[in-house]
Amino acid sequence: MSEQNSKPSAKRELQKASTLASYRSRVIAVLEYMWENIDGDIDVNHLADVAHFSPYHFHRIYREMMHETVYQTVRRLRLHYAARLLAKGEKTIESIAKLSNYSSVEAFTRAFTAAYEDTPSRYRKRQQKYQSQLDLPANKEYPMSYKVEICDVPKISLAGLFHQGDYMGIGAAFEKLMVNASVKGVVGPETRSFGVYYDDPATVKTEELRSFAAVTANQRQAESASLEYMAIGGGRHATLTFQGPYAELDPVYDWFYGKWLPNSGEEMADVPPFEEYLNNPREVPANELITIIYLPLKN
Repeated sequence: MSEQNSKPSAKRELQKASTLASYRSRVIAVLEYMWENIDGDIDVNHLADVAHFSPYHFHRIYREMMHETVYQTVRRLRLHYAARLLAKGEKTIESIAKLSNYSSVEAFTRAFTAAYEDTPSRYRKRQQKYQSQLDLPANKEYPMSYKVEICDVPKISLAGLFHQGDYMGIGAAFEKLMVNASVKGVVGPETRSFGVYYDDPATVKTEELRSFAAVTANQRQAESASLEYMAIGGGRHATLTFQGPYAELDPVYDWFYGKWLPNSGEEMADVPPFEEYLNNPREVPANELITIIYLPLKN
């Protein structure tokens, strides 16, 4: 190929890369806007303005980059937010329905039940029953039991984004991560998803909680996608597999640390726990989500 022919080709490749980076950053801006306004009125048509896309094309671009529609993303994030509020038990179902931007409690109940296979009231009662048992001043009893396995976990290389604030909000980091990783070809059929959690949410102020949203990738891939690189694993770990909504993981951790660990004869290694997510919240109901919690142990 002549030098004259190669120059236009190289220029086109640079333009493609620049356009892709621009599209990625604009979709990320939309995701950030959604999370910042999750309890407000998210006008999906305004999102085109946030992304600086023509409203005639925005929804198609978003759907192809995120693999779901804008409406599906907003609905999924709001129901996740609602589940967390229900579990905390501080607000009425009516106020949660309003904060989740549903026109009525009935509409909210239908949507929540379809996603979580339980009504908001039954879901709340189940969470409150558990919490009341944990609040006993002595001889704490745990109304559940899980199977724990101890295994050697090989070193796992990750590419991801750090998140600071409510653990419930790490979903925003995951959404941005998937945009960056997907367009750079980092995500494939064998890719695994992980979350690393550094602090105890019952001890550390919510705004100071630290976490890391990640997918499996080598350091070169991380750098190519402008992501942080990290390695986890490498040694003995206690693992617990939980099926259910992410909003219900706090009680599982309480049992893991409060019941299993003191009776296990094991000592924790001086590294944070992490989670692996075996399926996609975009593809399965919340009650079918599968999470593996890893507690690093001393060798």
